[in-house]
Amino acid sequence: MMKGVERLPAPQRKPPARLSRGTLTREVIVEAALRVLDGGQVNGLTFARLGKELGASPTAVYRHFSSRGDILTAVADELIRIAIDGYQPSDSWQDSLRDLAYRAWRAFEQHSAAAMHTFYRVTLGPNEIRVVDAILEAIHQAGWRGQEAVFKYQMYSNLVLALSGRNAAMLAAADEAGVTPGSFWTQEYMPTNPAEFPYLWEHRDDLRLKDNFAVYQGQVEALLAAMRASLPAVS
Repeated sequence: MMKGVERLPAPQRKPPARLSRGTLTREVIVEAALRVLDGGQVNGLTFARLGKELGASPTAVYRHFSSRGDILTAVADELIRIAIDGYQPSDSWQDSLRDLAYRAWRAFEQHSAAAMHTFYRVTLGPNEIRVVDAILEAIHQAGWRGQEAVFKYQMYSNLVLALSGRNAAMLAAADEAGVTPGSFWTQEYMPTNPAEFPYLWEHRDDLRLKDNFAVYQGQVEALLAAMRASLPAVS
């Protein structure tokens, strides 16, 4: 397995500058929304706040998005774009699925607050279409077709989104609370009667140690192993 990766620093926020008339686009608004979320202002993601960030009237933002939910859905699709930017399928379907899984983890880690509020959304956007097709390409390469291919796709995508999204949520919560990342998942068990919980007591020191990315890699490998064990027969 690959070694754990260091958490990427949050991108530096750019000061808002007033836009020239007619230059406000959906893409520019999504970039601004991502900056607001990266700045830890999840609850502050409003049309007024976006207008201030963009140097534009909130009414101008409404011309492109009808609701905050629509903006978050667009941010979700932008995170997918960040994750798959530069992706190329491998000759090995397993390497392709590994690559896509690790890309999701890194993008969600870098934009943890945005990911926490968007990872569960179906965007139907161009980048989601790209990544769904890329996953299905790897699954077809392995030999699955029809409903079985879709089932394998759902197994894989649900695992990747759930685990990467959970990690993002923990990082965002730690940032908001001003504590060290991982503080919400520190297992320091010291039972008053160790003999009553012998297995926990035996592993008490190891439970304090964790590498979330290494665990994620292990979970991805376990899924790939299960998929390999159920490969369709070659006719």
